[in-house]
Amino acid sequence: MGQGGLFPYPEIRPAQREMMRAIRETVDSGGHLVIEGPTGMGKTVALLCGVLESPRAEELRVLYCCRTHKQMDRVIEELKTMKVDLPALSMRGKREMCLNRLMRFTSSTSEATYVCSVLKRKGKCEFFENLQGKEASKLLEEFSSRPVLAEEILSACRENGFCPYEVARELLSGAKVVAASYIYILDPSIRDNFLRGLEGGLEDFVLIFDEAHNVPTVASELASDRLTSASISQAAREAKEMGEEKLSGNLEGWLDSLEGLAMQLFGGGEGEKIVRGEEVLKGLKNPAGSAEKAGEVGDEVILERIEEGRAPRSHLRHLSGFLRAWMETCGREDYLHLLSSRGEAEGKVLALELSALDPRIATGCMLRCHSSISMSGTLAPLEAYRDLVGLPGDTRLLELPSPFPPENVLCLVTEGVTTKEEFRIPPMYEKITEKLVEICDATPANVGVFTASYEVLEGVLKAGMREKIEKPVFVETPQMSSAENDELIRAFKSSARRGGAVLLGVMGGRNSEGGDFPGDEMNSVALVGIPYAPPDARTEAAIQYYEKQFQGRGKFYAYYLPAHRRMCQAAGRAHRLVTDRAAVIFLDRRVLTRFVARSLPSWMRRLERVPDKRGMLRKRLEEFFKRTPADPHPSSAAPSQTALGSAGSPRG
Repeated sequence: MGQGGLFPYPEIRPAQREMMRAIRETVDSGGHLVIEGPTGMGKTVALLCGVLESPRAEELRVLYCCRTHKQMDRVIEELKTMKVDLPALSMRGKREMCLNRLMRFTSSTSEATYVCSVLKRKGKCEFFENLQGKEASKLLEEFSSRPVLAEEILSACRENGFCPYEVARELLSGAKVVAASYIYILDPSIRDNFLRGLEGGLEDFVLIFDEAHNVPTVASELASDRLTSASISQAAREAKEMGEEKLSGNLEGWLDSLEGLAMQLFGGGEGEKIVRGEEVLKGLKNPAGSAEKAGEVGDEVILERIEEGRAPRSHLRHLSGFLRAWMETCGREDYLHLLSSRGEAEGKVLALELSALDPRIATGCMLRCHSSISMSGTLAPLEAYRDLVGLPGDTRLLELPSPFPPENVLCLVTEGVTTKEEFRIPPMYEKITEKLVEICDATPANVGVFTASYEVLEGVLKAGMREKIEKPVFVETPQMSSAENDELIRAFKSSARRGGAVLLGVMGGRNSEGGDFPGDEMNSVALVGIPYAPPDARTEAAIQYYEKQFQGRGKFYAYYLPAHRRMCQAAGRAHRLVTDRAAVIFLDRRVLTRFVARSLPSWMRRLERVPDKRGMLRKRLEEFFKRTPADPHPSSAAPSQTALGSAGSPRG
């Protein structure tokens, strides 16, 4: 055991020690803490030790919220490494932890919860029924005194024919640490049921958000919803099949009125408009009564399908929930009501969207916890995160030093290139491609290239990137399935052993935020542009709303900062372990402005400006990769260094 009591490794790094001290103080005082620290510094184990070594640890429990299953399991694996005999488990969603085949066909968490309750009530789930025997009690006893992975629960339950979700739920009430998805705490309908399983209130918990840069977006998405014309049509058909002719006719009439409204707004073409919520409901008779009736009939549809052994889905049930939410939010300034039209003629699809503008709709629960800790590698500026999730002004903000040796990090910004809208022309794409060729030639193995959008990605491909670069180029496309993308990444990573390859994707895509590329799997990462969204009515409405909430910071919070975070996430793909040695190259001169640079993680702010001169970028990278870690000083011929450049907005 290390120097910190529970700490399981031989040495505690200085940043970990500072983090653990701040966490203990925060938990002891019942406050809130926001931490930025790079991947690879050992944040998970430091956080667990800090909480569990707090003077108030005995009276409190820990709810550790993550975005991915891998992150949840990491929490339990670290507890096992710590060799602590305390009950803990990683959770999965009801659909992921259910062995009943009918649950695979449910389309939402709400639907899965309802189907599960029906199956149990009607005695149609053998896995639930099997829990009444002595063997189930033995399993619960075995799992209730130690950290348990969700996969361990699933494996044991498959072998014994038990319901994994119900076993996990039984373990919740006695668990000291629970690792679960954000949805368990940010979705009110799920949170209430979850807390009943925990047999505790939020005030009994230390709430942790890992990869917290995702929280504002996830919170807003969970408070939003969408309903398409195809779903309304299916709901009308369901009602007719159930003998509810009046309801069916009412929904068909509403769909006709929506098509008429779309014709007025878009003239038969495509588009998206903000609409008044009441205006959309004009074509629907008795909206409140229709929502209630649709919910009742939708429940009957699911019951009937369960009896018949068919997929228990209902469009009526979703429509009911959507209508209720739409009506409840009419007139609220923290929601947008939108109508869109996509496609042509017979393939045209209309969509109603309820879009939550304010994450605090869902994150207000953080204030009810004993204390909260939010951490990520990309939270700068930390006060922006504090404001967006609604934490109090006295929240402690902690920016940890980089664990990466300075000689293992090179951050360059090239002059002379940008993806600013008016410069997205062939000569600029050709110039960007020339820079990418220099990067790929000078990098020993793999290179990641992430562009501001698919438009920019296509621009560099048309400029001949694939033909001009000698290494194989693997291109991410929006149409790729998960399996196809997994195969693409496997092929890219394996190329590191054969001279290297190039991965071409977009910022905000699955590989720029969800992928880890340690060692030679990515020696250099190039960021082509800044992923600012094209201004539209939705963006402008968000800016206006945020300006009312956060005077003087509205546009930064609503428009600029989300783009900066996507760029920073992509930039961090190559530095995943403390031993990783990689270059980060920003191919957009706007990154040199203080306006953009203040959003970079602290370890990326030591920026070097590379003049717009052919060969300079290649020379600087070759020097970096040839230099040994013992020689951290570049030659005098290196480009000038800058911490933060001039102030001002990069869009002008």
